[in-house]
Amino acid sequence: MTNDEFKTQIEAWLVVIETAGIRQPNGRPFPQQAFHVFFGVGLSTFKKMVSGQSSIREIQPYTARAVELARLLPEQAFLDQAKKALDEYIQ
Repeated sequence: MTNDEFKTQIEAWLVVIETAGIRQPNGRPFPQQAFHVFFGVGLSTFKKMVSGQSSIREIQPYTARAVELARLLPEQAFLDQAKKALDEYIQ
């Protein structure tokens, strides 16, 4: 999985999350950075995975596999996991 493919998938999931009405407690949209919790990687690492800059970090095979598995989740199960990641992210 390339970094562009990873970023495209995150953007697609953000649309699904927004359509489902999942937002932060302050009413702001679900932050892209909350996916660092969803995938269990550090925030700095996640930013480097989606940045497209010179400090870009390659998508590791285990992260690509996690993306594949997340794609297989029924939509409600995915949304439940996104909510959990958001709750942990905002703590």
